[in-house]
Amino acid sequence: MAGEWHAERDWPLLTQGLAGRLRQDCMKQWLDFVEHPFVHGVANGTLAEGAFRNFLIQDYLYLIQYARACALLVHKSDTLAAMRHAAGLLSGILDTELSMHVGYCRQWGIGESALEQAEESIELLAYSRFILDRAQTGDMLDLLVTLAPCLIGYAEVGARLHASPRTLREGNPYWSWIALYGGGDYTALVEDGIRRLDEVGAACGAQARYPSLLREFTTAVRLETVFWTTARSD
Repeated sequence: MAGEWHAERDWPLLTQGLAGRLRQDCMKQWLDFVEHPFVHGVANGTLAEGAFRNFLIQDYLYLIQYARACALLVHKSDTLAAMRHAAGLLSGILDTELSMHVGYCRQWGIGESALEQAEESIELLAYSRFILDRAQTGDMLDLLVTLAPCLIGYAEVGARLHASPRTLREGNPYWSWIALYGGGDYTALVEDGIRRLDEVGAACGAQARYPSLLREFTTAVRLETVFWTTARSD
């Protein structure tokens, strides 16, 4: 099924710089991620709604761990400008993205109390603790590389599905999710993140460290792929 949902839209930043090189060098695993059955179920509206609700709950719990990683990104920063940038990411998650996610979950009949009482899945535990391990034991570049598959992967999925004529729009309960990740606001966020990864990579010797960075990136891609399977029907 490789390439079946490729977007018509040209997005050069996905293929350039450090992010583009990492993506290209683990393309087999990358395609498993962005062309997962979950993605196709969202595109044609056939994914079971109960499964999507489970995914939304686990995604909320993931955002909490993502915020913790961003807090460590502040700590790992070696300049005031870098600290402010990382603090802005953290604030965006805590003050904006989590609130938006709670509101979106409410539209799916999931109350905030249900989100707070939910248990982390095995898939989430494996993925989030890998990220936090790299956040604690690595430097800022390690952490940004580990977070990159989530950032750019959802953008690629959104861009592909948003552009594809095969994506169901009318009557698709997941169209709003597709529109979010294929929209301009998220695209701008991703492009900022890609440029930031290049800046940090240049400052932290990404070229000399590339083999270890690729291992980190590939592991995160594999864990992202497994995370789709949290979308299981009750």
